[in-house]
Amino acid sequence: MITTLRIAKFSFLLGLIAFTSACVVEPREGYWDRDHNRYYHEHAWHDCGPGDNFCR
Repeated sequence: MITTLRIAKFSFLLGLIAFTSACVVEPREGYWDRDHNRYYHEHAWHDCGPGDNFCR
């Protein structure tokens, strides 16, 4: 009985970790966020300017 309870707790914890880690996804390089008028470049968000090629 203790083994079954231990396996259930571990499975729940593993499922919770998998669920929370799947929600955090880094955007791809050059992604343009139209709503906020910014683009993702070199692991950071940058505001769009008049001559930016990433903003269309």
